Amino acid sequence: MKKIIYLFVILGTMFVGCDPIEDINNEIDGNKERIIVVDSDNYTLTADDYDDLGLTYGSFNSLDEAKSLLPDFLSSIYPKWGQGSSVLVGFNLYIGNAFDIRDYNLDQEDYTFSGSDGLGFNFDANPEDYLADILAANVSNAKEGDYRLAKYFQYTGDFIIVTPTVSLEENFDYGATAGDLTTITTNWTGHSGAAPFVGYAASSLSMTNYPSTDIGGSITISGSGSEDVNSIFTPVSAGTMYSSALVNFSAVSTGTYFFHFMDDTFGYSARVGVKDDGSGKMLFGIGASSSTLTYGTTAFNLDTTYLLVASYNIETGVSNLYVLTSPTASEPTTPEATNTGNPGLVVQKIGVRQGGGGPTGSLDGIRVANTWSSIMSNAVLPDEIIGDKTAGEKFYEFNGTAWGTPSNQFYAITDEDFASMGIPNFGSSISPDNYLTTFLTLKYPYAQEDDVLDLGYKYVSSSSGPGTRGNRFTFMDGKWMAYQSTIATSLQFGFNDGQWVPDNTIRYTFTGADVTFISNAFITIYPGPAANYGNYGSFDRRSGSGNYWSDEMLLEAFNALLDDMNPNAEEGQKYTLIYVIYNGSTSNEIKDVIKTGGVWVYQ
Repeated sequence: MKKIIYLFVILGTMFVGCDPIEDINNEIDGNKERIIVVDSDNYTLTADDYDDLGLTYGSFNSLDEAKSLLPDFLSSIYPKWGQGSSVLVGFNLYIGNAFDIRDYNLDQEDYTFSGSDGLGFNFDANPEDYLADILAANVSNAKEGDYRLAKYFQYTGDFIIVTPTVSLEENFDYGATAGDLTTITTNWTGHSGAAPFVGYAASSLSMTNYPSTDIGGSITISGSGSEDVNSIFTPVSAGTMYSSALVNFSAVSTGTYFFHFMDDTFGYSARVGVKDDGSGKMLFGIGASSSTLTYGTTAFNLDTTYLLVASYNIETGVSNLYVLTSPTASEPTTPEATNTGNPGLVVQKIGVRQGGGGPTGSLDGIRVANTWSSIMSNAVLPDEIIGDKTAGEKFYEFNGTAWGTPSNQFYAITDEDFASMGIPNFGSSISPDNYLTTFLTLKYPYAQEDDVLDLGYKYVSSSSGPGTRGNRFTFMDGKWMAYQSTIATSLQFGFNDGQWVPDNTIRYTFTGADVTFISNAFITIYPGPAANYGNYGSFDRRSGSGNYWSDEMLLEAFNALLDDMNPNAEEGQKYTLIYVIYNGSTSNEIKDVIKTGGVWVYQ
């Protein structure tokens, strides 16, 4: 790196005082040296630099952002560099994805457009008759080649409109004295078994935002207990019924049901059970009309409060179980366990059972309602549309004017594909980059050079949850290469008028070849100066010399050299030229030129 340093010592020219030498020394001491460094450098931003600039993703989002933030950054890095200095800054630049791909979840307005009054397509509708038009009406600023995964629901039969109603809310608020439940209150009746009885405890279970929480006491059951109890409510003979309870178990065993719906006799449904998973934790399960339970696969902890919600569809006989650590406003799409039994049970009691293989612990906050929303809230809720429905999804591609089925250049990673890779999905801890190149190599063994394929896939983000993402892959040099949304690039800055500014200036130091070129080019035009320059390699800048190079002569030489060196330079291109001169001694001189109107002129 070559540096040019100008050292200015400012001296006073007038002195007043008794001791001239002392005054001179004081004057010199009172003026600081001002050092101006004219230099050039290449600098690549580090991870720490991005953090200092507040760029947590390690890149600039645009060139304008780089041009805005880098001047102050350069001032801190090169505090003493002055006019004519330049730095080529390397950095990461986010240029955007190859295409835009994301989910589109249909809402009520979309289903209404299809003629459905429910939150889903009617059972006899063909969703593909509507999805493209729905996307066209709702997705703005789409570009050719963008994708959307339309996600929708469709009813499997007719649906009904219901008013959310709580049929039973039991908080076991029966005072501070513990005892047998059926002795403490007449709201519960024993229907089988004997001692040990279902107990009442003055302490309660709680869960934030659950409406029946931390009120009154709770009930206790035991795996060695015998009594079974029930509480009655207004019979319900249609729709789907939900039951819920807070539970906290200190011990579980081989497994059986402990909580269920009843009719007026001994017809049971939605039997909720629990068993030991073999490692000291527990699995929750559900049965329908049979006592044979289907257990989930999630291991839950003992001595922990959970919210259990069970449902029973009276028309189909399907019962589902959800195990929650906190209330949720919407019914989850996937239950912990499901079971199908006899339809048609008239639901009018909730039962609590003790028995061999059953759990030991507490229940509290029991609720029975005809909607999920009324399980989770005591507020007055609007009417809801209730009916069984299935989830569906379909990818669409925008061709510049309309949405349609994607071309053969698109492939959606399936659940089977993920299984072949040994993972459930991509996500924050499972990068697609670690899998997709190998996947494509195996799936397309006969790929040809420059083949292009757009991929869509499921991605679960730690911050935003599940969604759809994708990338473009090109087959180059025998392998699939992923499109890079962030590239390494550079931007030159020059120091001008006291500040760093984005600059296309090329900093150029004359070489021996340049000396020869100029000498030969001007030997007939300026014989003395040209020959002298060729002999000594320095422009004679003594105005009284016969070999003097004036500013105008130098500009002619610069035009000839730059037009030969960079004949296709664009308008506005700048050069900082560094060359050797002789003005009584040999030193460097710098001139800045810019291409204007097709010729090089001084800046």
